Amino acid sequence: MALRTDGNALVDGHGRQRVLHGMNLVGKGSPGASDPATFRGVWTGEDLAALTALGLDSVRLGVNWAATEPAPGEYSEEHLTWLGEQLDLLHEAGLAVVLDGHQDLFSQRFGNGAPDWATLTEQPFEATELWSDAYLSSPAVHEALDAFWADAERPGGIGIRDRFVRMWGMLADRFGDHPAMLGYDVLNEPTPGSASAEIFGGILAAAAELIGQSPEQVAAAFSDPEQKLALLGRLEDPALHRELGDRVSPLLAAHEQGPLHAMYCEVAAVLREADPDGLILREHDYFGNIGVPAPIPPLPDHAWVYSPHGYDLVVDTEAMLLASDTRVTTIFSRAAETADRLGVPVIVGEWGAFGTHEGITRHASAQLEMFDEWAWSWFYWCWEAGVERTEAGRALRRPRPRAVAGRNLRSGTSAGGGWRAAWDGADAEAPSEFWIPEELDVEHLIDGSRAPVHREGTRVLLEPGPGEHRLRVG
Repeated sequence: MALRTDGNALVDGHGRQRVLHGMNLVGKGSPGASDPATFRGVWTGEDLAALTALGLDSVRLGVNWAATEPAPGEYSEEHLTWLGEQLDLLHEAGLAVVLDGHQDLFSQRFGNGAPDWATLTEQPFEATELWSDAYLSSPAVHEALDAFWADAERPGGIGIRDRFVRMWGMLADRFGDHPAMLGYDVLNEPTPGSASAEIFGGILAAAAELIGQSPEQVAAAFSDPEQKLALLGRLEDPALHRELGDRVSPLLAAHEQGPLHAMYCEVAAVLREADPDGLILREHDYFGNIGVPAPIPPLPDHAWVYSPHGYDLVVDTEAMLLASDTRVTTIFSRAAETADRLGVPVIVGEWGAFGTHEGITRHASAQLEMFDEWAWSWFYWCWEAGVERTEAGRALRRPRPRAVAGRNLRSGTSAGGGWRAAWDGADAEAPSEFWIPEELDVEHLIDGSRAPVHREGTRVLLEPGPGEHRLRVG
């Protein structure tokens, strides 16, 4: 599938505004794993059919550096063959693909990502109770990330970041013309190294000043689960949450505008040698996930999108059912401001992480309503066997736009019930298309007058043309 960008819209070959709705598929392997076979996802063709039955049309497919390049400059044919087979399987299922350079805590030695030969640290690693807190406190993670961003050399005179860049050139050369391919999400949540401790200290200091406590009191509260929840409760005040983000954001500039931006520019150059038009997804760093605005400079490329991640601050904990709609709204609103500043489309790379929790429909729906309102594309985190039967899976099964002949798409649940969409219509070579559960009725209006609706099961096709188009579903 080929898409291009037009301002803040994704556009297909028929000139229609496109919105993607997808799922993350990632086989991370276990910490310390090196056998390429351990990085294979266990999903099947039946699992992919279940995703399309939810109305999903795309996936963010994890590519693991440790599996792909187990030795410097030596690529695993076994793993690459498996990736090619997955692209074939996904294309056959009707799912478009973004390749995701996935990592957690940078390295397979600590979590998931870089091979052992590219993990340059002598520091011991100690896991934290909440895995992601190691980004803030682990000297091993900090030192390894510092070496990566500094492009430290290994034998052969080639830096480890340069090796990473070259790997992406190889992947684009091998898979860039596959019919399933949409683009490249270069590096999952690209986090600073030792600067993360300074940034976290800045968060604690700013929070302390804003709530009238000492940094030591805030740090102690952050380390105690009950006090941490009380502390997070202060961010129910959007003004305080926003002020905290504004104070911390300048601390991210050195990373976002320095080595991180340089890496994206380097990867874009090698991608374009093999794939002139595939989308490049530009993420913010780990701290953007909690509502700190990312001072991202524009990428000098013609087909790039902003790809924020966002989770309420209780994600991956037993307090997940206490997730706050208010806090997550602030988090994604800050991302929306960044997207507006950059003037590019948005594909949310990760949101959700609800697993098998019950009682999450409200929180899921609050985010889906935001994404509908802004016509944002997204990938839910993440697939697991039977996800379609979970409460999260049921929440994902809702009406959604796929392509509209026109611009200025907005949609969502109306105050009186039912789901609505509206857009400024235009002539196009193909109809507008929506995914609507079969049990729901559909009405299409153009400038207030009823227009024909063509249904093929859940696929709803509407005639293109100028005018104010409205869709009523209920």
